Amino acid sequence: MLQLAIIGLGNWGGRLIESVQGKSEWARFAAAVVRRPEAAEAFARKHGLAVTTDYAGVLRDPAVGGVVSCGPAQLHAAHALAALEAGKPVLAVKPLALNLRDARELQRAAEKSGALLALGYNRCFFPNVAELRRRLRSGALGRVLHTEGNFCVDRYKSVQAGDWKADPANSPAGGLADHMLYLTIDTLGEIAEVHALAQRDVTPNALSDVAAVLLKSADGRSALLSAIGATPDFYRFQVFGTKAWAEIRGDRQFTFQPATGEREDMTFPALDAERAEVEAFAAAVEGRAAFPVPVADAVHGVAVLEAMGRSAVEGRALRVE
Repeated sequence: MLQLAIIGLGNWGGRLIESVQGKSEWARFAAAVVRRPEAAEAFARKHGLAVTTDYAGVLRDPAVGGVVSCGPAQLHAAHALAALEAGKPVLAVKPLALNLRDARELQRAAEKSGALLALGYNRCFFPNVAELRRRLRSGALGRVLHTEGNFCVDRYKSVQAGDWKADPANSPAGGLADHMLYLTIDTLGEIAEVHALAQRDVTPNALSDVAAVLLKSADGRSALLSAIGATPDFYRFQVFGTKAWAEIRGDRQFTFQPATGEREDMTFPALDAERAEVEAFAAAVEGRAAFPVPVADAVHGVAVLEAMGRSAVEGRALRVE
């Protein structure tokens, strides 16, 4: 069983730990690195975690077989880089970094150390995403022409000024759109150009609560992303092809409409996507299976996200580095 350490024990870190602790035969969390150990004491006791502020000491521990970087977004790159330079595989919660320079440094460090660098993103493991990939691989959609993604949450209204999440440098315009960006890259390949429009209407901070992004792939196909941080939750990704279209909604709904033939509406059984993510990381570390998100796609996602933020500020279409 792979023994993991996590850095950052906020809501998402706790969710990842609870997904596998005492449930998985492949992975468990042994240690957590936090700023204030006393605040994590009860949670750590419940889940059998050693709590420390000494990240360097955790990285020196030979019993730790991998690290999950789950701190604030602006620290993902530094935390992941330290793990890779120590030879530890790392699951870096999205995004890998906030700029392409740091993402490329992580990629080089992973190549140099031979340690796995994996993108931590639970939606890659939803059962309807697996069904979409299966249909795409089979050619059932024909040539893909266009994709659309919506990611909407009622989250930004509760982010108060002064919180790290309220800083546009850490949550750039269009930042929420990256939830749908990875599926877009997975489907269309490299993104060559973005044009982002963003505005702030109701949030009590400096964040853009509405963003709309037009993208063009390297081979000329189009995509739309929309992200709203101040409306009820809504998650959708749709692919339009010459033979059919397919749509994902939420984590379980899948619809397939061929040009000829009957529409299919499917609802998949509930799946713990966080557990699937952590166990996929363990499988990749142990050589049992490849991690489903290539490092190159994760790094490219950072490049596109960075271009989105700049495009929204500059008010024009930009090429992606």
